[in-house]
Amino acid sequence: MLIDWLTLRIKLDLDLLGRNLFDRIIACMGMTICFDANGKEKWCHHVLDIDKLRSDSQGLYWSITGDGQSQRYLTIGASPSSIENDGLNVFGSTDMEHCAGVLIEFAGLSLNSILPNWMHWQLRRLDITANYDLGASASVKQALRLLLATDAPRRKSNSDNCGGDSVYWTPKSDLQAGKAYHKGAHLRAMCRKGNLCLDDETLDLADNLLRLELKLGSRWFRRYEQKFDWRTLTVYELTEIHHKFFSALIGTGLEVTDMGTLLEALRKISTTEARALAAHSTWALIKAIGFDQVKATYTRTRFFEHLKLLELAGLSRADMCNGGVIPFRRQNLILREPVTGWTQIRKVV
Repeated sequence: MLIDWLTLRIKLDLDLLGRNLFDRIIACMGMTICFDANGKEKWCHHVLDIDKLRSDSQGLYWSITGDGQSQRYLTIGASPSSIENDGLNVFGSTDMEHCAGVLIEFAGLSLNSILPNWMHWQLRRLDITANYDLGASASVKQALRLLLATDAPRRKSNSDNCGGDSVYWTPKSDLQAGKAYHKGAHLRAMCRKGNLCLDDETLDLADNLLRLELKLGSRWFRRYEQKFDWRTLTVYELTEIHHKFFSALIGTGLEVTDMGTLLEALRKISTTEARALAAHSTWALIKAIGFDQVKATYTRTRFFEHLKLLELAGLSRADMCNGGVIPFRRQNLILREPVTGWTQIRKVV
C-alpha cells in the first residue's frame, strides 16, 4: 500500500508566506507550473486543473486556485514516491506526515523558499494504491477482463479506448474514483515514451502486478473535515477505506467457492430459512441465465434484498455479473495482502 498522489493547498496569506514568495505566486495567477526532479521549471500552462492530473504525472505541479468566494490558495500536487524514486512510483510510503513533507519540501526547493509545515495546509486529493502479485502477465489481463464486469450501485465500470489495460469506476467523481490496471504494461509504455529508464528484470517483475488505485477527491475531504482533521488519518484507516471500496467490487468471502458452502453461509446470516433459500435460488438463476436477465424478472426491492444477502455471504458484484466465483479472487488476489516491495514478487522461471 502506498500514497500515490497528494494535492495540498495553503491560503495565500502575506504574513504566512512572506512578501517575496507571495509576490512571485501572485505573478503566476492563472498558471500551472511543473518542476522536474532537480527543481527546474519544465513547463507552464494556463488554467490546468491539478486534480485532473494522472497519479503517474512526473514532477511537482503548482497553481493558484480559489474557493469560489474570495479566498485564494497556493495548490501543489505530486506523487511522493515518484519524487523520492526518480519518477518510479510502484512502491512507497503510507505515512501521511512523511508524504506531505516530501511535497512541501520539494515545492520549497523549487520556489526557492521555506514553506510552512504540513499543519498549515489543507488536503484536497489523495490516491491510495495497492499492488497485487498475480504471478504472470496473462493472469493480470484476465483479472482486468473480469473486473470490467463489476458494476455496483453508482460505480459503473468502464475501460479506456487504448488497449484495455485499465478499468475505471466513476473516474470523474470528486468524491471517490477507482482504477485497476496492469502496472507492467504501464511502466513499459512510460519507458517507450522516454519518461523512465528501467532494466528488464524490474519490468518483468512489474508484469505480475495488478494495481488497484482509489482516489479520494475534494468533496470527500470537505465532508471529512466537517468532523475530523485529515492529519489524523492513519495507515489503518486508509487501508480500510481502500478495502471497503474494492471489496464491494471484488469480494472478500474467499471460502465461498461452491453452492453448498454458499447456502450454509446464507443460513447463518438470514433471519429465516425461507430468505436463505430464496437468495440461494436467485444465485442459481443468475448462474443459469445471467445477472441482467434475472434482475429484469424480479421487483427492485426483492432483487436487491437478495443481492445484499449474497454479498454478506461473501460474493461480489464481479461474481454475480460473471455468474460464478471469479477465479483470480479465489486463488490469488486477497485484498488485505498486497505486495509492498520488489522482493515479494514471484519470479517466473
